[in-house]
Amino acid sequence: MDAKTKAAILSSAKRLLTDPTHDFEHAKRVEKLCMKIAKAEKKADRGVLLAAAYLHDVAYPSDYAHHHLLGAKMAERILKGCSFPKEKIPSVCSCISKHRFSTAHKGETIEEKILQDADKLDSMGAIGIARCYYWTGQRKLPLQVAHAHFPEKLLKLSSLMNTKEGKRIAKERHKCMQKFLAELEN
Repeated sequence: MDAKTKAAILSSAKRLLTDPTHDFEHAKRVEKLCMKIAKAEKKADRGVLLAAAYLHDVAYPSDYAHHHLLGAKMAERILKGCSFPKEKIPSVCSCISKHRFSTAHKGETIEEKILQDADKLDSMGAIGIARCYYWTGQRKLPLQVAHAHFPEKLLKLSSLMNTKEGKRIAKERHKCMQKFLAELEN
């Protein structure tokens, strides 16, 4: 991917990712995790992953419930507007439309699997704990809502990983969350 195309993708992501728990920093962490997993997998298209990682939550601020579907449409427009390879746009959009945890879509391509793993991993470990409590506080919800989110979602994520590297990273992050929860009990 050339520098101009990457800059256009990052510029769109910076402009659109306005929710504090699904912001540009989240997208950067997801992209970094995608590349780490892709390195272990060896056969993934890194250009598709970069675009999907930075654009996967662009619709989150406007339509949380359907952000994966709307985000895929927005990503298509963004990518068509820059010099991103046209033949790869459907792959990026498919990754985005299938990334959301609550839809329970199982990734089919390696890129879909990697984006799913990377996005879940950013909800685990120390950063996942921080994001969970920030999200709850941002909405002025009781602390018990954040506590309930661990057994309802966060502690289930490690069993949902698609890739070997995703599973390895998830195991460590899962331990971090378990240790945190044990401290809360004391």
